[in-house]
Amino acid sequence: MNQQSANTSCTQKTQTPDIETNHDALTKADRALHGLVSSYRESDDLSKIQEMVSLARQTLAITIEGTEQRPMWLHALAWSLYQKYKHIEADGDCVQEASSFERKARDASPIDSADFDKYSYWLGLQLGDLFFHSEDISDLNESIALTESSLHRMRDGNPSKVTHQLNLGVLLKEKYNRIGDEVDFLNAAKNIEEALALATDEHHDRSMWNEIFAELYDLRHRNLRLLDDLEKIVQLRHESLSAIENNDESAKSSTIKADQEAAKPTHQFNLALSLDELYVERRSLGDLQESIAMVREAIAAIPEEDPDWLILIRFLYLRLHSLYLETGVLDDLEESISLNRQFIEKGGEEHPDMPAQLNNISVNLMAIFERTGDPAQVDESIRYGLESLRVVSKDDPGYRLVLSNLATALSVRARVTGSLVDLDDAIFYGRSALNATSEEDPDRHVQFHNLASALLKKYNRSYGDMGLLHEAIKMSRKALSCVSDDHPDRETYQNRLASALSSRYDALKLSQDLEESIKLSRDVARAMTDKYTGRTSARGTFAILLQKQVRDGGGSLDDVNEAIEISQKALDLTPEDSPSRTEHWTMLGGLYVSKYTLSRLHSYMETAVEYYRSAVTHPTGDPLRRVIAATAIVHLCPEFDQAYEIGLAALDMVPMLASVRSLETADRQYLLSHAAGLAANTAGAALRIEKKPSEALSILEQGRGLLASSLDEIRTDIKDLQNSFPELADEFVKLRSELDSSDNSSSKEKDMLNGRRRHDAGKAFDYLLNQIRLKPGFEDFLGPLTTDQMLSAAARGPVVVINSSWMGIEAIIIQEEKLSSLAFENKKEYNAIYNVPEHDYGSPETLELLWNSVMDAILKELGFTETPSKGQEWPHVWWIPTGHLSRFPIHAAGLHRQRSGETVMDRVISSYSPSVKALVHGRRRRRMTPKGPAQALLVAMEQTQNQAPLPKAMEEVELVSKICDSMGVKSVVPGSSKQDALDHLRSSKIFHFAGHGYTDSTNPSKSHLCFGDVNDPLTVANLLELNLHEESPFLAYLSACSTGRVQDEDYIDESIHLISACQLAGFRHIIGTLWRVQDEHCVDVARITYETIKEEGMTDDSVCRGLHKAMRLMRDAWLEVVDEDEDSASRTVRGNREARDIISCEDDSVAPAYWVPYVHFGI
Repeated sequence: MNQQSANTSCTQKTQTPDIETNHDALTKADRALHGLVSSYRESDDLSKIQEMVSLARQTLAITIEGTEQRPMWLHALAWSLYQKYKHIEADGDCVQEASSFERKARDASPIDSADFDKYSYWLGLQLGDLFFHSEDISDLNESIALTESSLHRMRDGNPSKVTHQLNLGVLLKEKYNRIGDEVDFLNAAKNIEEALALATDEHHDRSMWNEIFAELYDLRHRNLRLLDDLEKIVQLRHESLSAIENNDESAKSSTIKADQEAAKPTHQFNLALSLDELYVERRSLGDLQESIAMVREAIAAIPEEDPDWLILIRFLYLRLHSLYLETGVLDDLEESISLNRQFIEKGGEEHPDMPAQLNNISVNLMAIFERTGDPAQVDESIRYGLESLRVVSKDDPGYRLVLSNLATALSVRARVTGSLVDLDDAIFYGRSALNATSEEDPDRHVQFHNLASALLKKYNRSYGDMGLLHEAIKMSRKALSCVSDDHPDRETYQNRLASALSSRYDALKLSQDLEESIKLSRDVARAMTDKYTGRTSARGTFAILLQKQVRDGGGSLDDVNEAIEISQKALDLTPEDSPSRTEHWTMLGGLYVSKYTLSRLHSYMETAVEYYRSAVTHPTGDPLRRVIAATAIVHLCPEFDQAYEIGLAALDMVPMLASVRSLETADRQYLLSHAAGLAANTAGAALRIEKKPSEALSILEQGRGLLASSLDEIRTDIKDLQNSFPELADEFVKLRSELDSSDNSSSKEKDMLNGRRRHDAGKAFDYLLNQIRLKPGFEDFLGPLTTDQMLSAAARGPVVVINSSWMGIEAIIIQEEKLSSLAFENKKEYNAIYNVPEHDYGSPETLELLWNSVMDAILKELGFTETPSKGQEWPHVWWIPTGHLSRFPIHAAGLHRQRSGETVMDRVISSYSPSVKALVHGRRRRRMTPKGPAQALLVAMEQTQNQAPLPKAMEEVELVSKICDSMGVKSVVPGSSKQDALDHLRSSKIFHFAGHGYTDSTNPSKSHLCFGDVNDPLTVANLLELNLHEESPFLAYLSACSTGRVQDEDYIDESIHLISACQLAGFRHIIGTLWRVQDEHCVDVARITYETIKEEGMTDDSVCRGLHKAMRLMRDAWLEVVDEDEDSASRTVRGNREARDIISCEDDSVAPAYWVPYVHFGI
């Protein structure tokens, strides 16, 4: 639906040509023409026009030049052609022919005659319309001149004067539109205004005349942007509607009433358009609300089948979106989306505006996500964005917007789910949007900003790729340079630049970066006067920067107080159910922690705790944000019960971070890193306030090892389910196959399709689990362990969880008959353990500290107070250390140099497990283990590019091969590539690797075993993709450095390393190392371990017994050297260059006791 077109003349279609009406003088042709005109006027039968044209042509053809009748018939033909042009076909040739005959009629008439004036007037009208086809300004100028002349000669009181004057105004309006001369505007306004003043009640076109007058002011408004003009337009369109209502009351003709009623929706829409413009200009909510009310009335007046219905619906849903941004009323946003859906359904894919409508609903769905925190809205937004991209042409002006909005939605989902694939896609589409935007495009700044945002997020996930950060800063500065100081988006762009500079400050510690970022964010925070939709992130940036400044020894109470005032105001303006309140509370909590740091007033810390508590418990808050809030405050709580309550509230959300099964391992690992230490601190608090050990253990199981648990779940044995509910089992297998598959496609489109398919499969899998748990006997299917199941973990020996929390160290002891706990109160000893340098983890002093502080008491609690006598069964204990203690050799703690037997290894055999659940589930799989391995895959990597040679690696493998052969196990020694190993791995019961290992300190899933091609190693991620559970291989022996090590504290809770990866792949037993080991000693450990397996058989006990035996023998040999010269022994160990080194991001020191780092993980 368009506004009244500018070339509408104001002549009435029923006006007759100037034919002599003296009946006596009429010829037969005269009478025929007069009858046709009368019939047309009364019936509006358009076929009469064509008859008039034909009659006029025929009569003119026989009318002699120079006769009195010829000008009349020239005019009759011109008038008939003009009516045909007006009402049948708006063809330029038609109006040109009409004007040609009209000119001939005028030229054939005496200059001082009334006919000359009449024909001149009609010629003026025709030339005015001809101009819109010819665009020849001379046509318009002549039209104006003729109309002015006709009007000048017209006497006052002539009823036609009003129409003449209005037509002149229309022509002058068009001239102003083309040339822009203010004189033309003033003349046009004068004539239209006078016409309106002269109009009487008989002029039922007053509403249209007001529209024409409004159009005139609209033309000037577009040129000069004067608010007065816009207000005048709104006034005139109000008057236009009033004129229709007045005419409805006064009009006697039902036809007139019907015409006016039909025109009313158009006038209402025109007013709605102008009110919306007025709203944009002066930001008056009343203007927007009235605009919405007007278009609602217009929609109500027309049927859905009307072509204009979709135009009105589109306008309404866009305005409702604007209203939502003003008021935050969710109903407005939901109605906007509903109307948008109606447009898409009604319009169909072939609708020319469909790409824009699909893009609009994508944007609307993102808005509802930001308001409600519902991640399903993001998924649907991306779906519509991709559909819009599918149907939009690259030549479409909206193509760049589709790309840009899709990039934004993907970037948001990456923030919510941690998906690196989504983030990479966001950057791809962001770059595409920028490339599709011309340098002259006034909206190019949007593309710079969106790309900067995605690049900054990628930097925060890229573990220090400064190239990404520098580009993000560059893009942010370009976005700012494109907008004026008063541009509405400038604050957003300043905030993005501040965030990027803050990240660079963290990396490089350049004081100027922090200073500039604080200035930018302070200016933004101070300038924000928006309602709740004011940018939360901007205020958050300011708060975070001030906290950094305080942390690094700068800042002042005044700065912090200003940030608190701004953040509190933002919180007060935010609706109670908005997810953004979590961020506001977190900001305020952090600021009060900074205030406490500066003042040391405990009341500030108490206030901080309450703000963080509110953030954690806010029901609509983003789960990740709530977990981050809890992790930030739980270790600062003055009271244990506060830490327990806050931690417990957040722990329910931690599993959600790993629940998006379609995500890559690295993505879920990243999300879970934000909960590092939360479960340990909450469990510690629970024990300190005397909660049951079973509750503390449940907390640890709920909040740790979730990535491993989620991977293990989809590979679980479902034989019982298959027997009871085969249809559910079949669906389980189908979805498991989808989620457990890896697809590296060659195209962006296929990547997106695969991603959506896996995403849908993940949701379907969660739904299926709920359905299975409704079935009798399967209520706890893949659910958390019950207390009885926890106790069952101790069937083959005690399980001890050693918890490292901010309160100290706690132990939860699982025995078949009971759960018990210990809380170690000596904070000094805990701090001593916590502060041990990494290179001293295996030193005699550290082993003694562990014994005296923790391990002696635990073994006494278990009743293991002496070394078993010869022939006596050795007790077996499974250790599950948490947090910082995960890095320490619990199994090697003791007073070794005293030779008193006061050591862990002199009292028990030790094994490790990432969690109780992993142990329980691993033992369940034991029932389906085939007897006897058939093949051993043995890999020796003596030479690895860029690494020291390992001459003992081949000796080790040859030794293992001989022992395997003697056990009837066929040895397979593959080539040096990863693929060679993988080709044999599935059919092997033993996998022995002797070579170099790599621990990635920032992304554990990239830790790997080194093969011949350094660019294609066997990574943790590769191992996690394997599913060997049906084959249930017996042993993975990783004779390489640090295969059980996680360097970054943020990833400790998930225990993702090469050992656990082999366990998750399906190996029942794994031997590995906590840190660097020596090449020559690896041979001895392997020999003793495999010989024990040979002697005792391929049993679950023989592996750990063999390793325990090897370690005690090597420890005893080491003690003999220590007795002679401990310092010399230390130097000997440190001097061995043939270490199976870890290629680390940090320098490691050689372990002081070479027998310490070997560990066993298994069932």
